[in-house]
Amino acid sequence: MAQPGRTIRARRWWRTTPQLIRHFSIALLTLGALLAGTGLWLDHTNWWDGHSFLVNLVSSLTSLCFGVPTALLVLSHLGNAQADARRSRRAADFASAEIAEFHASLTSAFNTANVAALYSEVRTLASRLHQLSQLRDPDDSATVAFLNDFSALLKLVRTPLAYRSPTTWLGLSADRLQRRRIEKWHVRVDTQWRVLSNEVRPMIMDCGLPWLPRSPAAAAEQAIRRLLTPRHNPWAVEHTTFDNQDVVDAMRHFLLDLRALCATAQDLAARYPSPVEPHVP
Repeated sequence: MAQPGRTIRARRWWRTTPQLIRHFSIALLTLGALLAGTGLWLDHTNWWDGHSFLVNLVSSLTSLCFGVPTALLVLSHLGNAQADARRSRRAADFASAEIAEFHASLTSAFNTANVAALYSEVRTLASRLHQLSQLRDPDDSATVAFLNDFSALLKLVRTPLAYRSPTTWLGLSADRLQRRRIEKWHVRVDTQWRVLSNEVRPMIMDCGLPWLPRSPAAAAEQAIRRLLTPRHNPWAVEHTTFDNQDVVDAMRHFLLDLRALCATAQDLAARYPSPVEPHVP
């Protein structure tokens, strides 16, 4: 079983050698074989007696015919291997930088130090929201506590003095400040994900480097497509037919989509870690 495998690898190695080097090597090896055969025959007939200079010349030429192809074949593949290594290193560095930017985009709208912290906060909020939807809240205290914690998680820049974070689902759906902030954040996240999908991923796979498995990649793509669509946007619920449950459902979908993207970002960073912590403006 090992012999066919070695034969296949040898053929692949020969096919990957540049055509000019292959033709030149075949010509030199053929000439070297002819010179070696002729030299051995002349040795047998003692023709070389008195032709010491010619003996040295022919033996040197024969060695050259065998040595040059060997050097060319080895050096060409060493050069290709070095070029492939440099290309893989550039691809990995590019991936690290763009993944770090994806981390920065995800955390840019939230008061968290990194994506791991954001993932933990979102998971906790999603769990609390699930519990909130299962119990009665006659005085809305649980709703107020949840909305206050969610508003505290958001990073709102240039907040007006008269601004008050929403304490009802209707107030959340009508909060224009939060909506503008989240929409701006969504554009940045979606743009950076397209960079990863359309630029980084093909370069990485072309170099034979690992990327996301199909299932996590599909989950992330689904999350980025659904993020802030009408049923996944708690800030865009129609007020004409307003229902608290519609906002709760939209918030749950939003948190699940965000959690999926955070998990994907952490998976990518584990494969291509960044040497420096990304700056989050």
